[in-house]
Amino acid sequence: MTQPEQASVTDAGTAYGQLIADQLSEERNRKASLEARGVTTVTAAGTLVTLLFALTAGVTAAPGFKLPAGADVPLLLALIAFVIAAIFGLTTNLPLRYREPTARGLAKLVDARFWAAPAKIGELRVAELQVALIAAMRSANNLKVRLLIFAIAAELIAIMFLFWAVAVILYDA
Repeated sequence: MTQPEQASVTDAGTAYGQLIADQLSEERNRKASLEARGVTTVTAAGTLVTLLFALTAGVTAAPGFKLPAGADVPLLLALIAFVIAAIFGLTTNLPLRYREPTARGLAKLVDARFWAAPAKIGELRVAELQVALIAAMRSANNLKVRLLIFAIAAELIAIMFLFWAVAVILYDA
């Protein structure tokens, strides 16, 4: 009789390591996505401010046109809200501390003492570093989420003020 082959014995570290690496990759992707959305918010706010000025210039250029008394306040509030949206959108791109490993720290790893250590020790140290990076990135990304939410909220408020101003102008016309 032949003995059945024993399955190779592995530890859970390999599975955990892959999970941690995947989570780190997700946080890096999330950071890039938030920053891109922040830029989009700035672009949208700039476009809408341009349209606001074009509307104001076009309407006020008509002979004998006088801006209705009730339209000036919402137009000003819309402009302020668009500027606030742009500021919050820009702040989503501020370089925050993500606590990436330094070149000096990585250079230590090629020291013969560390390089020749058992693989499991290296895998554990890498996992520890990645978990710390994930925590730092989530914290910084959560701040970017809040800034982006404020930017979008300011844009929505600005659009409501703009609608108010246009309604006043059309109602008075």
